[in-house]
Amino acid sequence: MRKSLLLLVALLSACVSSAPKSSVSAVPPPPARPAVQEAPEVKDPNFILVVSEAVPRPDDDGVSFTKVFVDGKEVGKTGVGRKSEERILKLKLPVGNQPVRLEHWFLPPVGEWTRLADPLQPRERFVRVEDGTVVRMLLRFSEGAASNSLAISREPSAH
Repeated sequence: MRKSLLLLVALLSACVSSAPKSSVSAVPPPPARPAVQEAPEVKDPNFILVVSEAVPRPDDDGVSFTKVFVDGKEVGKTGVGRKSEERILKLKLPVGNQPVRLEHWFLPPVGEWTRLADPLQPRERFVRVEDGTVVRMLLRFSEGAASNSLAISREPSAH
């Protein structure tokens, strides 16, 4: 009886040791929320976009960015920043009358990047880009992005 008990213990111990070991691995973290790349620095820009937003309450001060399209093609985007901070994009655009469309994006408290609804987006404008000048567009959102104003000015370039 004692031999059979020892044999049974040896057999059970062999079975346990030959069982595949379960590897305990760390659970990978959830994927990060999509990031937007910062705009590269442009030497001697002839177009500057400045975007700002009025934030009614500190709880509303999320993050946003604005894309710039010229003649239907994306040519750049502002860096991602707090809504209450100015975001600036400097570009070198071709000389001439350019159709410029801005597209504003924000990150809600929960979820993915969201494009502002079409009725709230600034309308497309023609912008005259000339040698020796810098076009400055000031886009300002107010009333929680329910309205916006767009001012365009031209100033002599620094060079």
